[in-house]
Amino acid sequence: MKIFLNKYFCVLTGLLAATILVACGESGEVNTVVVQHWKDADIRIETHPDPPLAGMSEIVIIITGPHGRPIPDLTVSIRGKNTSPWVQAIQDGMIGVYRRAIDIGDGEQAQLQVRLQHRTEEKVLYFPLKLAAG
Repeated sequence: MKIFLNKYFCVLTGLLAATILVACGESGEVNTVVVQHWKDADIRIETHPDPPLAGMSEIVIIITGPHGRPIPDLTVSIRGKNTSPWVQAIQDGMIGVYRRAIDIGDGEQAQLQVRLQHRTEEKVLYFPLKLAAG
């Protein structure tokens, strides 16, 4: 019985260690981007890869209005630097998800700019990003 418990303990310890390593990922870093708000909408972004690399990365913008529903007639544009032109994000279905690959810049930090246009109103939101070393 004692041998069985020792083997059981070793197996559980190994599984726990493997789970921790997988949860940390390769670099152990995950970009945590704060959700921002405009009018009745919540705006959050994801990057692919996460954390993003200097240069080209895919940006996913998720915008939900009241009751978690998408906002009709919304145009979303993004850019990585003040000197870059705005590019319109492509709406992924009618679910409030927009995506586009853009050059987010070089260095250790970047600032993603998201421009929201709804009818006659416009708002630019700024999302700071920490870039992956590489």
